[in-house]
Amino acid sequence: MSTNPTVVKHPDAYQQLRGQIVADYLERTPGSRKLHERARGALAGGVTGNLRYFAPYPIYIESTRGARITDVDGNEYIDCFCANGPMLLGHNHPDLIAAVEDEARLGALPLNPPVMVECAELVQEIVPCAESVRFLNTGTEAVLTAVRIARAYTGKTGIVKFHGHYHGQDDQFLIGIDQSAALFSDGVAPEAPASIHLCSYLNLDELEALLSRNNDIAAVLLDPAMHAGGLWGSSREALQKLRGLTERYGVLLIFDEVISGCRLSPGGAQQYFDVVPDLVTMAKALAAGEKLSLVAGRKAVMSVVDPLADEGVPRVFQSGTVNDGAAALAAACAALRLYRQKYRHGEYAQLEQHTGSIKAVLQQAFRGAGIPCQVNHLSSMLQIHLGGDTLSFETAANQDLEVLELFFLALINHGVLLSLPTSNHIYFSFAHTAQDFECIQHKIKFVFEHYRFDLLVTGA
Repeated sequence: MSTNPTVVKHPDAYQQLRGQIVADYLERTPGSRKLHERARGALAGGVTGNLRYFAPYPIYIESTRGARITDVDGNEYIDCFCANGPMLLGHNHPDLIAAVEDEARLGALPLNPPVMVECAELVQEIVPCAESVRFLNTGTEAVLTAVRIARAYTGKTGIVKFHGHYHGQDDQFLIGIDQSAALFSDGVAPEAPASIHLCSYLNLDELEALLSRNNDIAAVLLDPAMHAGGLWGSSREALQKLRGLTERYGVLLIFDEVISGCRLSPGGAQQYFDVVPDLVTMAKALAAGEKLSLVAGRKAVMSVVDPLADEGVPRVFQSGTVNDGAAALAAACAALRLYRQKYRHGEYAQLEQHTGSIKAVLQQAFRGAGIPCQVNHLSSMLQIHLGGDTLSFETAANQDLEVLELFFLALINHGVLLSLPTSNHIYFSFAHTAQDFECIQHKIKFVFEHYRFDLLVTGA
């Protein structure tokens, strides 16, 4: 039976601390406040996505460079949100800018530009399962295409989705984000997830029972980082057993690497864990901020989108107006070459080590203030969970996030965007220097000294 931990906070102390942190934020960001008021007149909520909003209003960014961003008030921040993951190379990397400028002569949308072929060949070289590639624009688009391919190839409709995994905004996948089978959003038709079968993540006994009684399962779909569920991650052994199970039942394995692709290693989680799926989706870091995604996989499986496939092969329609945008493809080529180079030079391992140092400081700071805390770490990503020192996806569900949101806002007041207060997604990039990591550690310690989070649990 799972428990839902909360930080037992003294109400008066919490309100006092919140008032102090919000007041400092208001004083520091009058320009963002003014722009938010203006933005609300034209944009729903003053933003272009729900994740971008946080109370009392979000900061609005005017310039970026490397690991630094500057808001409309002139405040500079060390950016550890990285646009929710894509900016693995930091902002405005010169190699990417040069690559995009080199392709400018082609215009925005040439027909079948050579850079498209070059990019696909790089993906083939770097991503283990990528015998054949198709480019798209967003992670949502890539996942729904991968699933359509899997259904056509197998002639089956069922898809296994794990609790705690997010697979984009297609209606059928907006279910099971937490431990329940509840829909994640209003406006989703109740019948949309009819062919989605929920399962506990990497509970192989539960999964095998499902596969043994249902012969209409086309694929098992997962995010190897389990990012939406709290970054509980995976293990090589568990993924290898999962791979064996899907092969035994003749079910395709799809890695949704929209987040983990290029970030855990150049070839993503499949290279990091040494487990090769049948299909993979990638986006975010793939083009280091430009709008590009892909679905790739075994040639036989991908043949269903090949107009030249043999007679009798199922035909899947997949196309899009801006799927071969030259700027995004050029950026991806430059990014993939840089990732491969950095991997060979040990920079992925170094970044993972630096990220671990931030984990240690965060846990020490929260626990030192009497707030039970576990920080999950995978490669260059972190997520913070309050209410216990040894939590799991089940025991951390529905935790009280008020204290965590205050902490992130407090860091913003002192020049570190560790995460958006309503997000808890922390990403580091190759643009973060050793000095940046030292500064972040110092700011974390300073925030706990300056704002007295320790009084939350004592009321003193």
